[in-house]
Amino acid sequence: MKLHLCDLLDGVGRDLNYGVRLLARSPGFALAVTVCLGIGIGLATSMFTQLQASVFKKTPGVGEPDALVSFQSPVSFPDFEEYGDLSGKFESAAAFLAPVPFVISSVDGRPERIWGHIVTPDYFHVLRVKASAGRLFGPEEMQPGATGVVISHRLWTTLFGANRDLIGGTLRINGQAVTVLGVAGPDFRGATPLLAVADIWLPTTAPTRIAPELQGDILRDRTVKTFLVTGRLKAGVTAASAEAALDGVARRIEEVNDEPDRQRGGRRITLLPGGRVFPIRAQDLPKVSALPTVMVGLILFVACANVATMLVARAAVRQREIAIRLSLGASRARLVRQLLTESVLLGLLGGAAGLLFTVGYHALLSRFLAVLPSQMLYEWQVDWRSFVSTFVVAGVSTVLFGLAPALQAARADVTPALKGGAASQLRRFRWFSLRNILVLQQIAASLTLLLVTAFVVVGLYRSRTNELGFQPGNLFMISVDPVRDGRTPAEARDFFSKLPERVRRVGGVTRAALAQTVPFRLNPGQAVMASKSEFSAGPKILQSLETERVGAGFFETLGVPVLAGRTFRETDEQDASRVAIVNQTLAQESWPRQDALGKALELDGATYEIIGVVGDIGSGFALEKRRPCVYRPNLPSGYARPSAQGVTLIVRAEPGADILLLVRREVGGMLPDLTVFNVTSVTEQVERMASILRMSMGIYGGIGAFGLVLSCVGLAGVTAYAVARRTHEIGVRRALGAQNRDVIVLVLREGMALVAVGTAFGMVVSFAAVQAMSAMLSAMAELTKTSIRDPLLLAGAPLLLAALALLACYLPARRSVRINPIEALRVE
Repeated sequence: MKLHLCDLLDGVGRDLNYGVRLLARSPGFALAVTVCLGIGIGLATSMFTQLQASVFKKTPGVGEPDALVSFQSPVSFPDFEEYGDLSGKFESAAAFLAPVPFVISSVDGRPERIWGHIVTPDYFHVLRVKASAGRLFGPEEMQPGATGVVISHRLWTTLFGANRDLIGGTLRINGQAVTVLGVAGPDFRGATPLLAVADIWLPTTAPTRIAPELQGDILRDRTVKTFLVTGRLKAGVTAASAEAALDGVARRIEEVNDEPDRQRGGRRITLLPGGRVFPIRAQDLPKVSALPTVMVGLILFVACANVATMLVARAAVRQREIAIRLSLGASRARLVRQLLTESVLLGLLGGAAGLLFTVGYHALLSRFLAVLPSQMLYEWQVDWRSFVSTFVVAGVSTVLFGLAPALQAARADVTPALKGGAASQLRRFRWFSLRNILVLQQIAASLTLLLVTAFVVVGLYRSRTNELGFQPGNLFMISVDPVRDGRTPAEARDFFSKLPERVRRVGGVTRAALAQTVPFRLNPGQAVMASKSEFSAGPKILQSLETERVGAGFFETLGVPVLAGRTFRETDEQDASRVAIVNQTLAQESWPRQDALGKALELDGATYEIIGVVGDIGSGFALEKRRPCVYRPNLPSGYARPSAQGVTLIVRAEPGADILLLVRREVGGMLPDLTVFNVTSVTEQVERMASILRMSMGIYGGIGAFGLVLSCVGLAGVTAYAVARRTHEIGVRRALGAQNRDVIVLVLREGMALVAVGTAFGMVVSFAAVQAMSAMLSAMAELTKTSIRDPLLLAGAPLLLAALALLACYLPARRSVRINPIEALRVE
């Protein structure tokens, strides 16, 4: 038995040595197969890795994540308490505010602005998070005025060097002294780290001087729906039954509180899987993963079809070699083992290339992570499960078609193959040969991939032309947040009342204005507008729209045109002010046949008078559509509870001045040690938004280009082996007087016929794929509505594929004219 194993290993070693030498003698073939497998495995692994990191990944550091659920929409804190008490479906539940900025003092005293959550004290218990050091929130934090905090393991190690003396010690947060109770588990960064990462957790019982978000009696105000909810259902309770119970509770709450939208239809509460970094309903997963899955499937199919086609084509020219080995006494099993060894070698080469491609591709994509907002934590690593899965698929394809020569030889008579010209005799063209079917599939899949990616890329490219509605040049933004730097609300109000005028006096500054929300961002504020038709006696219609808080001179500073009425004045910036400005889109949608000026606008339960209409303001984001927006004036009370982005100073300057440095000096002179952040030009901000477009175009354009490369590599390899197989036939034709042009046409004719048929089939499949995805994804339909019938794409993509396919066939065809008729006929 031991001797037999040694013989087997020795035979495998000889097979490996022979396989390496054989592939070294055919470097073009080995390179083509390696490139095809590498691109296919690499792209498939990368796409599935991104899906895993954003959609399927479990929340790190959370115990039993599959048992968690979360509310799709935020709720008010009083509603949260009633949902848990009245529904009877939860084992435990927690609410939290996120993302919340905190300013802390580092070891060297330098202020650091980081993100965290304000949570109910049972937050960690619900998520079943373990402590790395110290303790997490307990009964003590249930009492009002609690000043204990929990910090993340990342913050503890990077900012404080894992100093255990910090546990139980004092830390300054938002200018106030707090006690560090403990450190969360090493992997835990919050309940939803992809959307709102956390390094600090503060209880909802904390004083408002530490957490300005809790000001204004937010814990008892039903109109403020800002709390996110996560919880664990009781044993045996399904998400569907919990939704039904919560829906009943929500309707009772609406009736008791006489809410204006209580008559609306639809479900009030939707539950999502709460144990994922990005909560999404199970039924919505196909919509999110449809496009990446189609892309991955096509690219992997093209790669495997390429390899299969080249291996089948190569099998034809190896028939004589296999026949000789059989005639010399080699067994069928011995041949199968040798060919299997060669196929495994090719698969390993492709896997190594795929791994290198994946690492390089991820390094390239990582450069775009800076575009994401700082409160989002998007981490990806190579998903080895995806790599192994795609490697197995590609490897099995390689092994199966690599064994084709041996399987064919096992059924064939070796005598004709030993006659040199017999294997190369002129054969009648057959459409449904295995090689032709593989080539047709490959071309159709390549064109489908090319067209689908082209529809997306062209749609993105055309979306880039969204007008901003203002001139971004020489426009700058600086954000400050005095309250979170430990200043009192009174000091903050006094500071902001003087800041615009002080900045306007700085040399080089032409205009300046304040905004209590950061403009030009992806997630603007939302408000609910109630409207009622003058022709209907029915209930009011509620509409969600964008809202911004801006100060006097905001539109003049940006250069936004005023279409009617006036803009805000400093006298409008009072807590009792009830004036508003609407953008052009809202004015046209709500009052299409009359002037919007002077009309009453019911917003968040309060009535405002419209004093002006301004042009639409865009963010520069590629897919943004013009949406209705209402602007309200800055309020002094708003400075006491600033948004998570702080208060933004917008400055218009003369060309050439180092205005950011001068303005920062002026701000520092008014309030020393004030943390200044988000210091940038509007041009840079718009450029960051546009880089999302470039990243998307690069990803999908790269996939289409790689598919095209794979197709051409496969066609070139197939044609090269077809030329080798027809050497005898070409020699006969040359001996009978055929010219070079005749030989080239002979070689190209079959290839181009396959390209024509595959192109027609690919056009049909690509249209069907886009229509199917558009039916599931409204974003896909919106993106491709202008590109799916673009004549440039409909004609250009097939012509490009045909031209490159022609080139791929022509290069090996040219070598056919160098065949010496005497050498080709010598076998006779």
